[in-house]
Amino acid sequence: MYEDDGVEKLSKQIGDVAFAIQSLSKNQLDVNALYAEVMKIEGFDEITLGDAFDHLVQNEILAKVFMIKNANLRKIWVQNFVNQHYYRPAC
Repeated sequence: MYEDDGVEKLSKQIGDVAFAIQSLSKNQLDVNALYAEVMKIEGFDEITLGDAFDHLVQNEILAKVFMIKNANLRKIWVQNFVNQHYYRPAC
């Protein structure tokens, strides 16, 4: 009887670990998908988009939020990134 309890506890623990691993993998950032979405944005050169991508990869929470946004909000995000990170000489 005690063996059955031990096996049952072990089985539950294995199930919990499997669930935790599955949850983690669903929450992982897909860097390839992020790259594809960043590079689709029109109106910016490849270097600028590459810089935005690099910034997002270094800031995983920002990257995940970026991926949830629609195309218009993504473009606005990149424009804001450019405004904050690129030097603009005063006219």
